[in-house]
This record gives sequence, C-alpha cells and structure tokens, in this order.
Amino acid sequence: MRVLIIGASGLLGKALTSEWTGDQVIGLSSKDADIRDSQQVLETVERSRPEWIVLAAAFTDVDGCETHPDVAMEVNCRGALNVAQAASHFEARLLFLSTDYVFDGAKSTPYETDDPRAPQSAYGRSKAKAETRLSKILSDCCIVRTS
Repeated sequence: MRVLIIGASGLLGKALTSEWTGDQVIGLSSKDADIRDSQQVLETVERSRPEWIVLAAAFTDVDGCETHPDVAMEVNCRGALNVAQAASHFEARLLFLSTDYVFDGAKSTPYETDDPRAPQSAYGRSKAKAETRLSKILSDCCIVRTS
C-alpha cells in the first residue's frame, strides 16, 4: 500500500514515517508541499498516487493560534480541506489527525466520538471546523483526536 504522510517533519509525522513498516511510505514536510495551496496539494497527490493520506501537518502552537487565528484557520481547516479534495479526486483514503481541543474539557468522563464539539480556543475551532467540513468531502474520512 502507498501511504503519503503530510507533515512528516513534525513530531508525530517523524514518528509515523520512521516506525511505519510493510508499506511504501512517502513523507512530506511543508517545504515539499504547502497544504494552504490547493494546486500544490493536488499536484503532490497526483505525483505520489497514494492509497492513503495521513494528514499530520497543522499549526499546533495553541498560543500562536490565539495570536494568529486567521493562520490557524488557513492551515488547520483550509489546508485540511485542500488535502481532502485532492484525496477525493484521486480516490485516496484520508486519516486526519485532530485534537481533543475540539471539546470544551468540561466533561468528567471520557469523550465519545459523537459528543458535540465545543472548542474554546482558536486552535480547537480551526480543527473542529475542519472535522465538520472534511466529512462532507470524504464521508469515510478517519478522524483521530489526540491529546
């Protein structure tokens, strides 16, 4: 299986790229493809023709997202949508790495996948919006929420 990991220079992306075995794994950093550029994403996916795309790229600096909410939305939401559209176009599956910041943190028991989103930060809002819109592009998109 061909797997494209977008965000391979980040902490999680590096770990996935180095530990993933048994498949053809292509790791890309933001220097290889800027997910904010839909044409660049489309061309990158066309060149690699993956069966799966793992989207680990994100603006994860929570404080930085508060200072620059427009950048957070552009990278974490619009960038994710660009990747989803390219995945759809080339019939690749998508695994989107999200966050528990899509919730408000008030629940005293573990969150369930269908609990309502109630983000309290710019970072959480950008990821929550991406989650909502991704499922409209790719109904079988896999969303993983890390903490």
